[in-house]
Amino acid sequence: MSNLALALIALGTWVAIGLATAWWMARKGFRHWGWPLMGIVFGPILTLAAGERTQLHRLGPLARTEVGPPGPGGLRVLVGVDGSPQSLAALDQAADLLGPYAQALVAVEVVGYDAADSETDPSITTAKNHLRAVTERAAGRVTHCDIISGPPAQALMAYAKEQNIDLIVVGTHGRGLSRRLLGNVAQQLVRQQSVPVLVSGEQRTSPDEAV
Repeated sequence: MSNLALALIALGTWVAIGLATAWWMARKGFRHWGWPLMGIVFGPILTLAAGERTQLHRLGPLARTEVGPPGPGGLRVLVGVDGSPQSLAALDQAADLLGPYAQALVAVEVVGYDAADSETDPSITTAKNHLRAVTERAAGRVTHCDIISGPPAQALMAYAKEQNIDLIVVGTHGRGLSRRLLGNVAQQLVRQQSVPVLVSGEQRTSPDEAV
């Protein structure tokens, strides 16, 4: 085997290990676009920092916005949102079906751990815009909004336990690569047995409404 072939194999192995580490970190809640680039450049060296990096972060809220007064009921409902049609459908159904029975209807968006290190991170701004649109869409039925960080399913479940949530409402899947890269959040939540989960599908426009 020629030296060139050996060099190409070594390079491919270097890059593959780095990208695999970046993928693993994404599943752990580190979703910044820079991690795959670092994986390509630093390869196996990134694995040395990955374990320590993931141990330094813990699940927790980053920002809260109070929106409206408590509702008339006794339920505490969490709706996971991300700006996707599925999450908006989940919000609509939660507000329509559970609003009259809810004391708290909380809209929550999850961002990566990297966003927790900087208040100016673009994902924080995007999450705030999503939540602002959610409060307008819900027309006063959302009581407050939170931004939390971490792996989506784990972060939502930890938040639900800390806030004594009675029911979690999520869409069938989120936007972008979340289903392929991060796993199906709805499926992960349904597998646990601590807090009941309601999975909502995307609302379809009827032929009459489309006219």
